[in-house]
Amino acid sequence: MENWFKDWFSSEEYLNVYQHRDDEDATKLLELILKQTNLTKQNSILDAACGAGRHSIYLASKGFNVIGFDLSKTLLDKAKENAKKRSVDNNFVCADLRNIYFKKKFDLIINLFTSFGYFHNDDENFKFIQTAYSLLNQNGFYVLDFFNKNYLLANLITENEKLIGGKIIIEKRKVVNDRIIKEIQIKNGLKEQNFIESVRLYSKIEIEREFKKIGFIPVSVFGDYDGTNYDEQKSSRLILFFKK
Repeated sequence: MENWFKDWFSSEEYLNVYQHRDDEDATKLLELILKQTNLTKQNSILDAACGAGRHSIYLASKGFNVIGFDLSKTLLDKAKENAKKRSVDNNFVCADLRNIYFKKKFDLIINLFTSFGYFHNDDENFKFIQTAYSLLNQNGFYVLDFFNKNYLLANLITENEKLIGGKIIIEKRKVVNDRIIKEIQIKNGLKEQNFIESVRLYSKIEIEREFKKIGFIPVSVFGDYDGTNYDEQKSSRLILFFKK
């Protein structure tokens, strides 16, 4: 279970389960980020754990120089395919958050849609944050979009079932040792597949403390993709902006 993400994100089923993620949320979040950071087209952006590339591709379509990286070759192939459909240049690299190196520096690093907290311990989870600090130009930004721990715990849906493309998808959720564990069961006729998601539940205070230790300065926080003020109990998301 420790390396659950390797199996799950490499599965063809991953994008089927999350096909409800629409471009509208991605666009709202990216416009919020661009508004807060005042980047120009000369600035360079790194999209960490970019998945199928929807954030990278949107930014590239706006004329920004973007590099996206992810561990899943399956998702990166989809990202390249999507970039080609949109006729945008994009640089997609296969790499692990815990072991990434670039010679160039960036003005903005984004880590969006809960692509954080996957690993077994705090050292591994915050290792990329240390790397990111060294990869940023002075006054560069790091944006983390994570779930809001208190809201998630108060609104946890323990089980749901949905039908997608003739497949029955059953999702079961529980909290164990400060991690949200989701079991995903996919039934397709007589065939059955099982996957796990396991994400560490960090609070705003915990995240800010670790970022500050590395040298980051917290500059703003929002509670959803519309840019609403963060509320510890009511906000569905925790969107943190840090500056080097």
